[in-house]
Amino acid sequence: MSEKIKNAWPHVVFKVCVFTALSITSIFLMVAGFNTIREYHFGYKERGNIDYKINLKDGNFLNEESLSSGEIYYADSIDAIDALFQYGADFTDDVTGEYSYYLVATVSAEKESGKKYWTKTIQVTDPTIKTITDSKKLRIQAKNVFYYTTYNKILNDFKEKYQAPAVGTLKLSLIVKGNFTTSIMDREATLNSSIDLTSSLAEETVEFTVTTNTDNDGKLYTKRVNVDSDRHRFCRFAGILLAIAVLYLAYALIHAAAEERRKHIFEYTVDKLREDYDSLIVDLKTAPKLAKLHIAQVQNFDELLDVYNSVKQPINYYESKDGAHFILINGRLAWSYVIPNQKATKKKAPKRRSARRRK
Repeated sequence: MSEKIKNAWPHVVFKVCVFTALSITSIFLMVAGFNTIREYHFGYKERGNIDYKINLKDGNFLNEESLSSGEIYYADSIDAIDALFQYGADFTDDVTGEYSYYLVATVSAEKESGKKYWTKTIQVTDPTIKTITDSKKLRIQAKNVFYYTTYNKILNDFKEKYQAPAVGTLKLSLIVKGNFTTSIMDREATLNSSIDLTSSLAEETVEFTVTTNTDNDGKLYTKRVNVDSDRHRFCRFAGILLAIAVLYLAYALIHAAAEERRKHIFEYTVDKLREDYDSLIVDLKTAPKLAKLHIAQVQNFDELLDVYNSVKQPINYYESKDGAHFILINGRLAWSYVIPNQKATKKKAPKRRSARRRK
């Protein structure tokens, strides 16, 4: 690799880096400018739990006042269920709205085959209505004592009256309902959820289970909004302007590379001829006076050598703006070979008027 090419590499790398950086910036600005549709997502996650203990009747077999949650209990020893319902909802955006909650008890009777006889729902507490303003969190706690014997008696009365074998179920529930609005959505988000504590009735032993039933409809809301703004318009304008500049820069770089290549070819060709035929060539500082001479243009340097071999006159060399000139003068005749230094329309070479090719 020549010294000239080695020295040119840092400039080439710098130009490529600048071009790449400007191209990436232009693309980024145009994407940011034209991407005016924004998709908003709003949703919420719910969680619930029930912390309870079982209060036992006086003089029970275990001789205990109460038992903690998660155990198996003897039904005839149960007096009441002391339950704390805990509900929470976490929203993805600040919400404002109204919500309510209340406790209900549901007693149901089924055949042993599973077919339901009847269901009776008793509202235990009045609805508590509250509001929430610009908050992402909703927390509810509801505490109550449910007397197990009261609900067990409802099932036993049914069985005695109709003499029908039945399997009874008691479900204690916290019902949560609400409607909320957000700053990014154009419709309300709704809650319709419950947390349930379920056990059997009129059985020798009882187990309690906690389940969370939430409303799966409308938990995620999506809205597409055109958010075109001055910032987007500026990005579009700047991106397009920069893209034009990048295209012009690309043209300039390609043009400069072509000019550099042409210049390199020109210099290499001239230097090669001057080096190979140094003994035949005379360097001139200024162009010779050719006004009174008859000049014949030759097509290549070999033809000029043919003339030299015929007339034995030195080949004069000088440079001008239009290129490198090799000219041989003999009397009033001159033979000229020019290596152009700039792009020019190709023309047919003039016919030779003298100098025979050496055989």
